Order: sequence, then structure tokens, then C-alpha cells
Amino acid sequence: AFLDLYTALCMQQLNVLIGACILLSFIMVEKKREWAAALFIALGTLTKIYGIVGLVFFPFAAKKGRYLAWLFLWFGIIGFLPILLGGGSYVFEQYSSWIDCLGGKNTENFFSLSQNVSLLGIVRKVSGSTEYSDLLLLLPGIVLFALPFIRFRQYRSTTFRMNILASTLLFTVLFSTGSESSTYIIALLGVGIWFAHPARGKVNWLDIALLVGTLLLSSLSPTDLFPAAIRKNVIQPFAMKALFPSFIWIKICIDLLRTNFVSTETNTQRTQTNDSN
Repeated sequence: AFLDLYTALCMQQLNVLIGACILLSFIMVEKKREWAAALFIALGTLTKIYGIVGLVFFPFAAKKGRYLAWLFLWFGIIGFLPILLGGGSYVFEQYSSWIDCLGGKNTENFFSLSQNVSLLGIVRKVSGSTEYSDLLLLLPGIVLFALPFIRFRQYRSTTFRMNILASTLLFTVLFSTGSESSTYIIALLGVGIWFAHPARGKVNWLDIALLVGTLLLSSLSPTDLFPAAIRKNVIQPFAMKALFPSFIWIKICIDLLRTNFVSTETNTQRTQTNDSN
């Protein structure tokens, strides 16, 4: 993720902060610091809407009542602060204008070279069609993303939770028409976490192939290290930057639905114990 981190920082993009807020909201749930997890969700959401995905880690919270209480408190405090500077009417007007712009911007992003760099964008730009709604892809995507959360017995597996984190970071970018090249600091953070926490305890040839494809098409393609002709005529017009992260996200979702993470972790720990003995 380093190259995308560096690019986003040089462009003074807030996506670095949003990625950090999502990651920290997960970490603080893991550390049972509900007040801090809620703080990062509120800070991320009120900076850029992507931050709201941190709420999906709520099922992993140890003290859910305290978590919700802190969430309402932080949203109230951070949401109120701009009123002290600009007044209530001004802040209300800005939020109203922002909500109105979101709907119009979605249509404008359909075939933009710099926007809609997502799974939605690949299908839209390759098909060249404006006749269908993104909901045809978004709704199945949400279902596939949400289904692993019904596997309650797997919650105690660290690898399961880490793969949920990776899936969340990727989903945030792949299913947004507002995704752009600098947004991929969020997605590639998810790719790194996925690769470091393989579902079955070790990586295989497919994992390595997907990682190499991601490094080439997603990380290097916007740079001068990549052939300009391919970048301008294939990568950008058809949102190919999202191709391998999309494959990885689908694989993560399948693994989250099929793998017994608890059993895999137990077997790995036994093997390590035997090796040490």
C-alpha cells in the first residue's frame, strides 16, 4: 500500500485519514475500547461518508450498549462543533447541499476517467450502458458482504475478523461510484491485511497471483513505470485498476462463507506447539 499512501499524501487527499479511521475503529473494538472505536467512526463519517462502514464491526464489540452510547455522544459533539464557528443555519445549509450533490454526482461519475474506479465502474465502462441501475450490482454485493456476519461461531477467530476487516476496506472502494485512484489507499490496505491473514492458514498460488496482479494493475498502473499507452487506452477508460481487488474481494467473501476459521486456527496452534516441543 506504500505507493498509494505516498500518492494520496502528495495529493493532500483525506482518504488516508478515512482509511486510518476505519482501521482504528476495528482495532479499538479488538482492544475493547468502545469509546475510541466510536470516536473514529464519528470522525471518519463526518469527514467523508466512507467512514460509516466502521459500524459493521459492532457485532464484535464486547460491550454493545456502551459502544452505542459513545457513538451517539461523539456524533453529537463532533456534529455540533462546526455550529460554534459558522452558526446553525450555515451548517444545516452545507449538509443539505452536500446530500443534494451526492445524487447528481453519482450520474456524473458513470464514465469519468478519474472517478468510478470500482467494480461498478468496470461493468459500467466495459458495457458502455446507462440503461441499468447500479443497484443491480450493489444489492447483491451488500448481500454477499453481509452474509458472513451470520456465522456467529466464527467470531472468536482472529483470522475471521481480520478477513472481515479486509472485506470491509475493499467493499468501501469497489462499490462506490466516487472511487478514484487515490481512494485505493483504503482498498490496498485491505489487500495487505487479507494476504497477511490467509483463510486456511497459508497462502497458495492463487493468492500470490492475485497479489501480483494487484501490484501491477492497481498500484503501478497510474505511475510512469507502467506503459502509458496501456494506461490511457485500457486501464483508465475501463477502470481496470479495480479488477484484481474485485477478484480478491470475491475470494474473501467465499472464504468467509465456507472456511471453518476456528478449526484452522486450532490446528495451526497445535502444529506450532508440536514443532516447538
